[in-house]
Amino acid sequence: MRHLRDSRKRSGKSLRPSDPKPNRSASDRYFIVEPGDERRSTILLEGSEFHHCVQVSRARVGDVVKLLDGRGGTYEARIARIGAREASLDVISFFRAACPPPVDLAIGIVKAPRFDLAVEKCTEIGVRRLIPFGAARSVWRSAGGAADLKIERIRRKIAASCKQSGRAFFPGIDRIESFESLVGSMGGYAAVFVADQASAAACPDLDRIGDAAVLGSVGPEGGVSRGEMERLLAGGAKPRSLGPFRLRTETA
Repeated sequence: MRHLRDSRKRSGKSLRPSDPKPNRSASDRYFIVEPGDERRSTILLEGSEFHHCVQVSRARVGDVVKLLDGRGGTYEARIARIGAREASLDVISFFRAACPPPVDLAIGIVKAPRFDLAVEKCTEIGVRRLIPFGAARSVWRSAGGAADLKIERIRRKIAASCKQSGRAFFPGIDRIESFESLVGSMGGYAAVFVADQASAAACPDLDRIGDAAVLGSVGPEGGVSRGEMERLLAGGAKPRSLGPFRLRTETA
């Protein structure tokens, strides 16, 4: 122990615990605020986002952080004050991102860990809207209050993915659709495509479709049933192959 103290003295290091250093990692992290504050010079960070910023990311007064409003707005702000339950931030700049391409994705419900991965990746690549739907081969087809809880869980996953990736637009998600309601919504799209391993047609070039809304559909594990595929095709969906191999839902 004496040898250790002597060596620290020679190296010029203090024997006391190091003083806290500014945690600049917070400047690379995103936090979520309510939309509509772009004209304000000061923003309050409260609740779970305050906890994440101050307690988890260890941000301090003077640190610069980034804020997302979920509707395309990204703020750069400096922490001016930290209270017991809220932090006051001075806005440095505000930027509004371009709207994402009108590409929506319907995903057959699968087990939670795999569905979470699908939500995460769809968020990162910029899908405009996620439409989870129950199919004949879905492992989860509940409704009512349980469905509402599942939607809230998906929204939390979306928020976490946007905070990790910096996506300024949060994908929309309203509810878990029945297969019938999914088919009924297809008329609102310029083109609808459904993943089908047996199809000879490859994925479309979306640039040729332009700015029109497009819906892609991926079934649950095992795909949609034969009857469901027939109904999708009858409604105007076009089958498209994602390659010669069988893919999991979250990969497709």
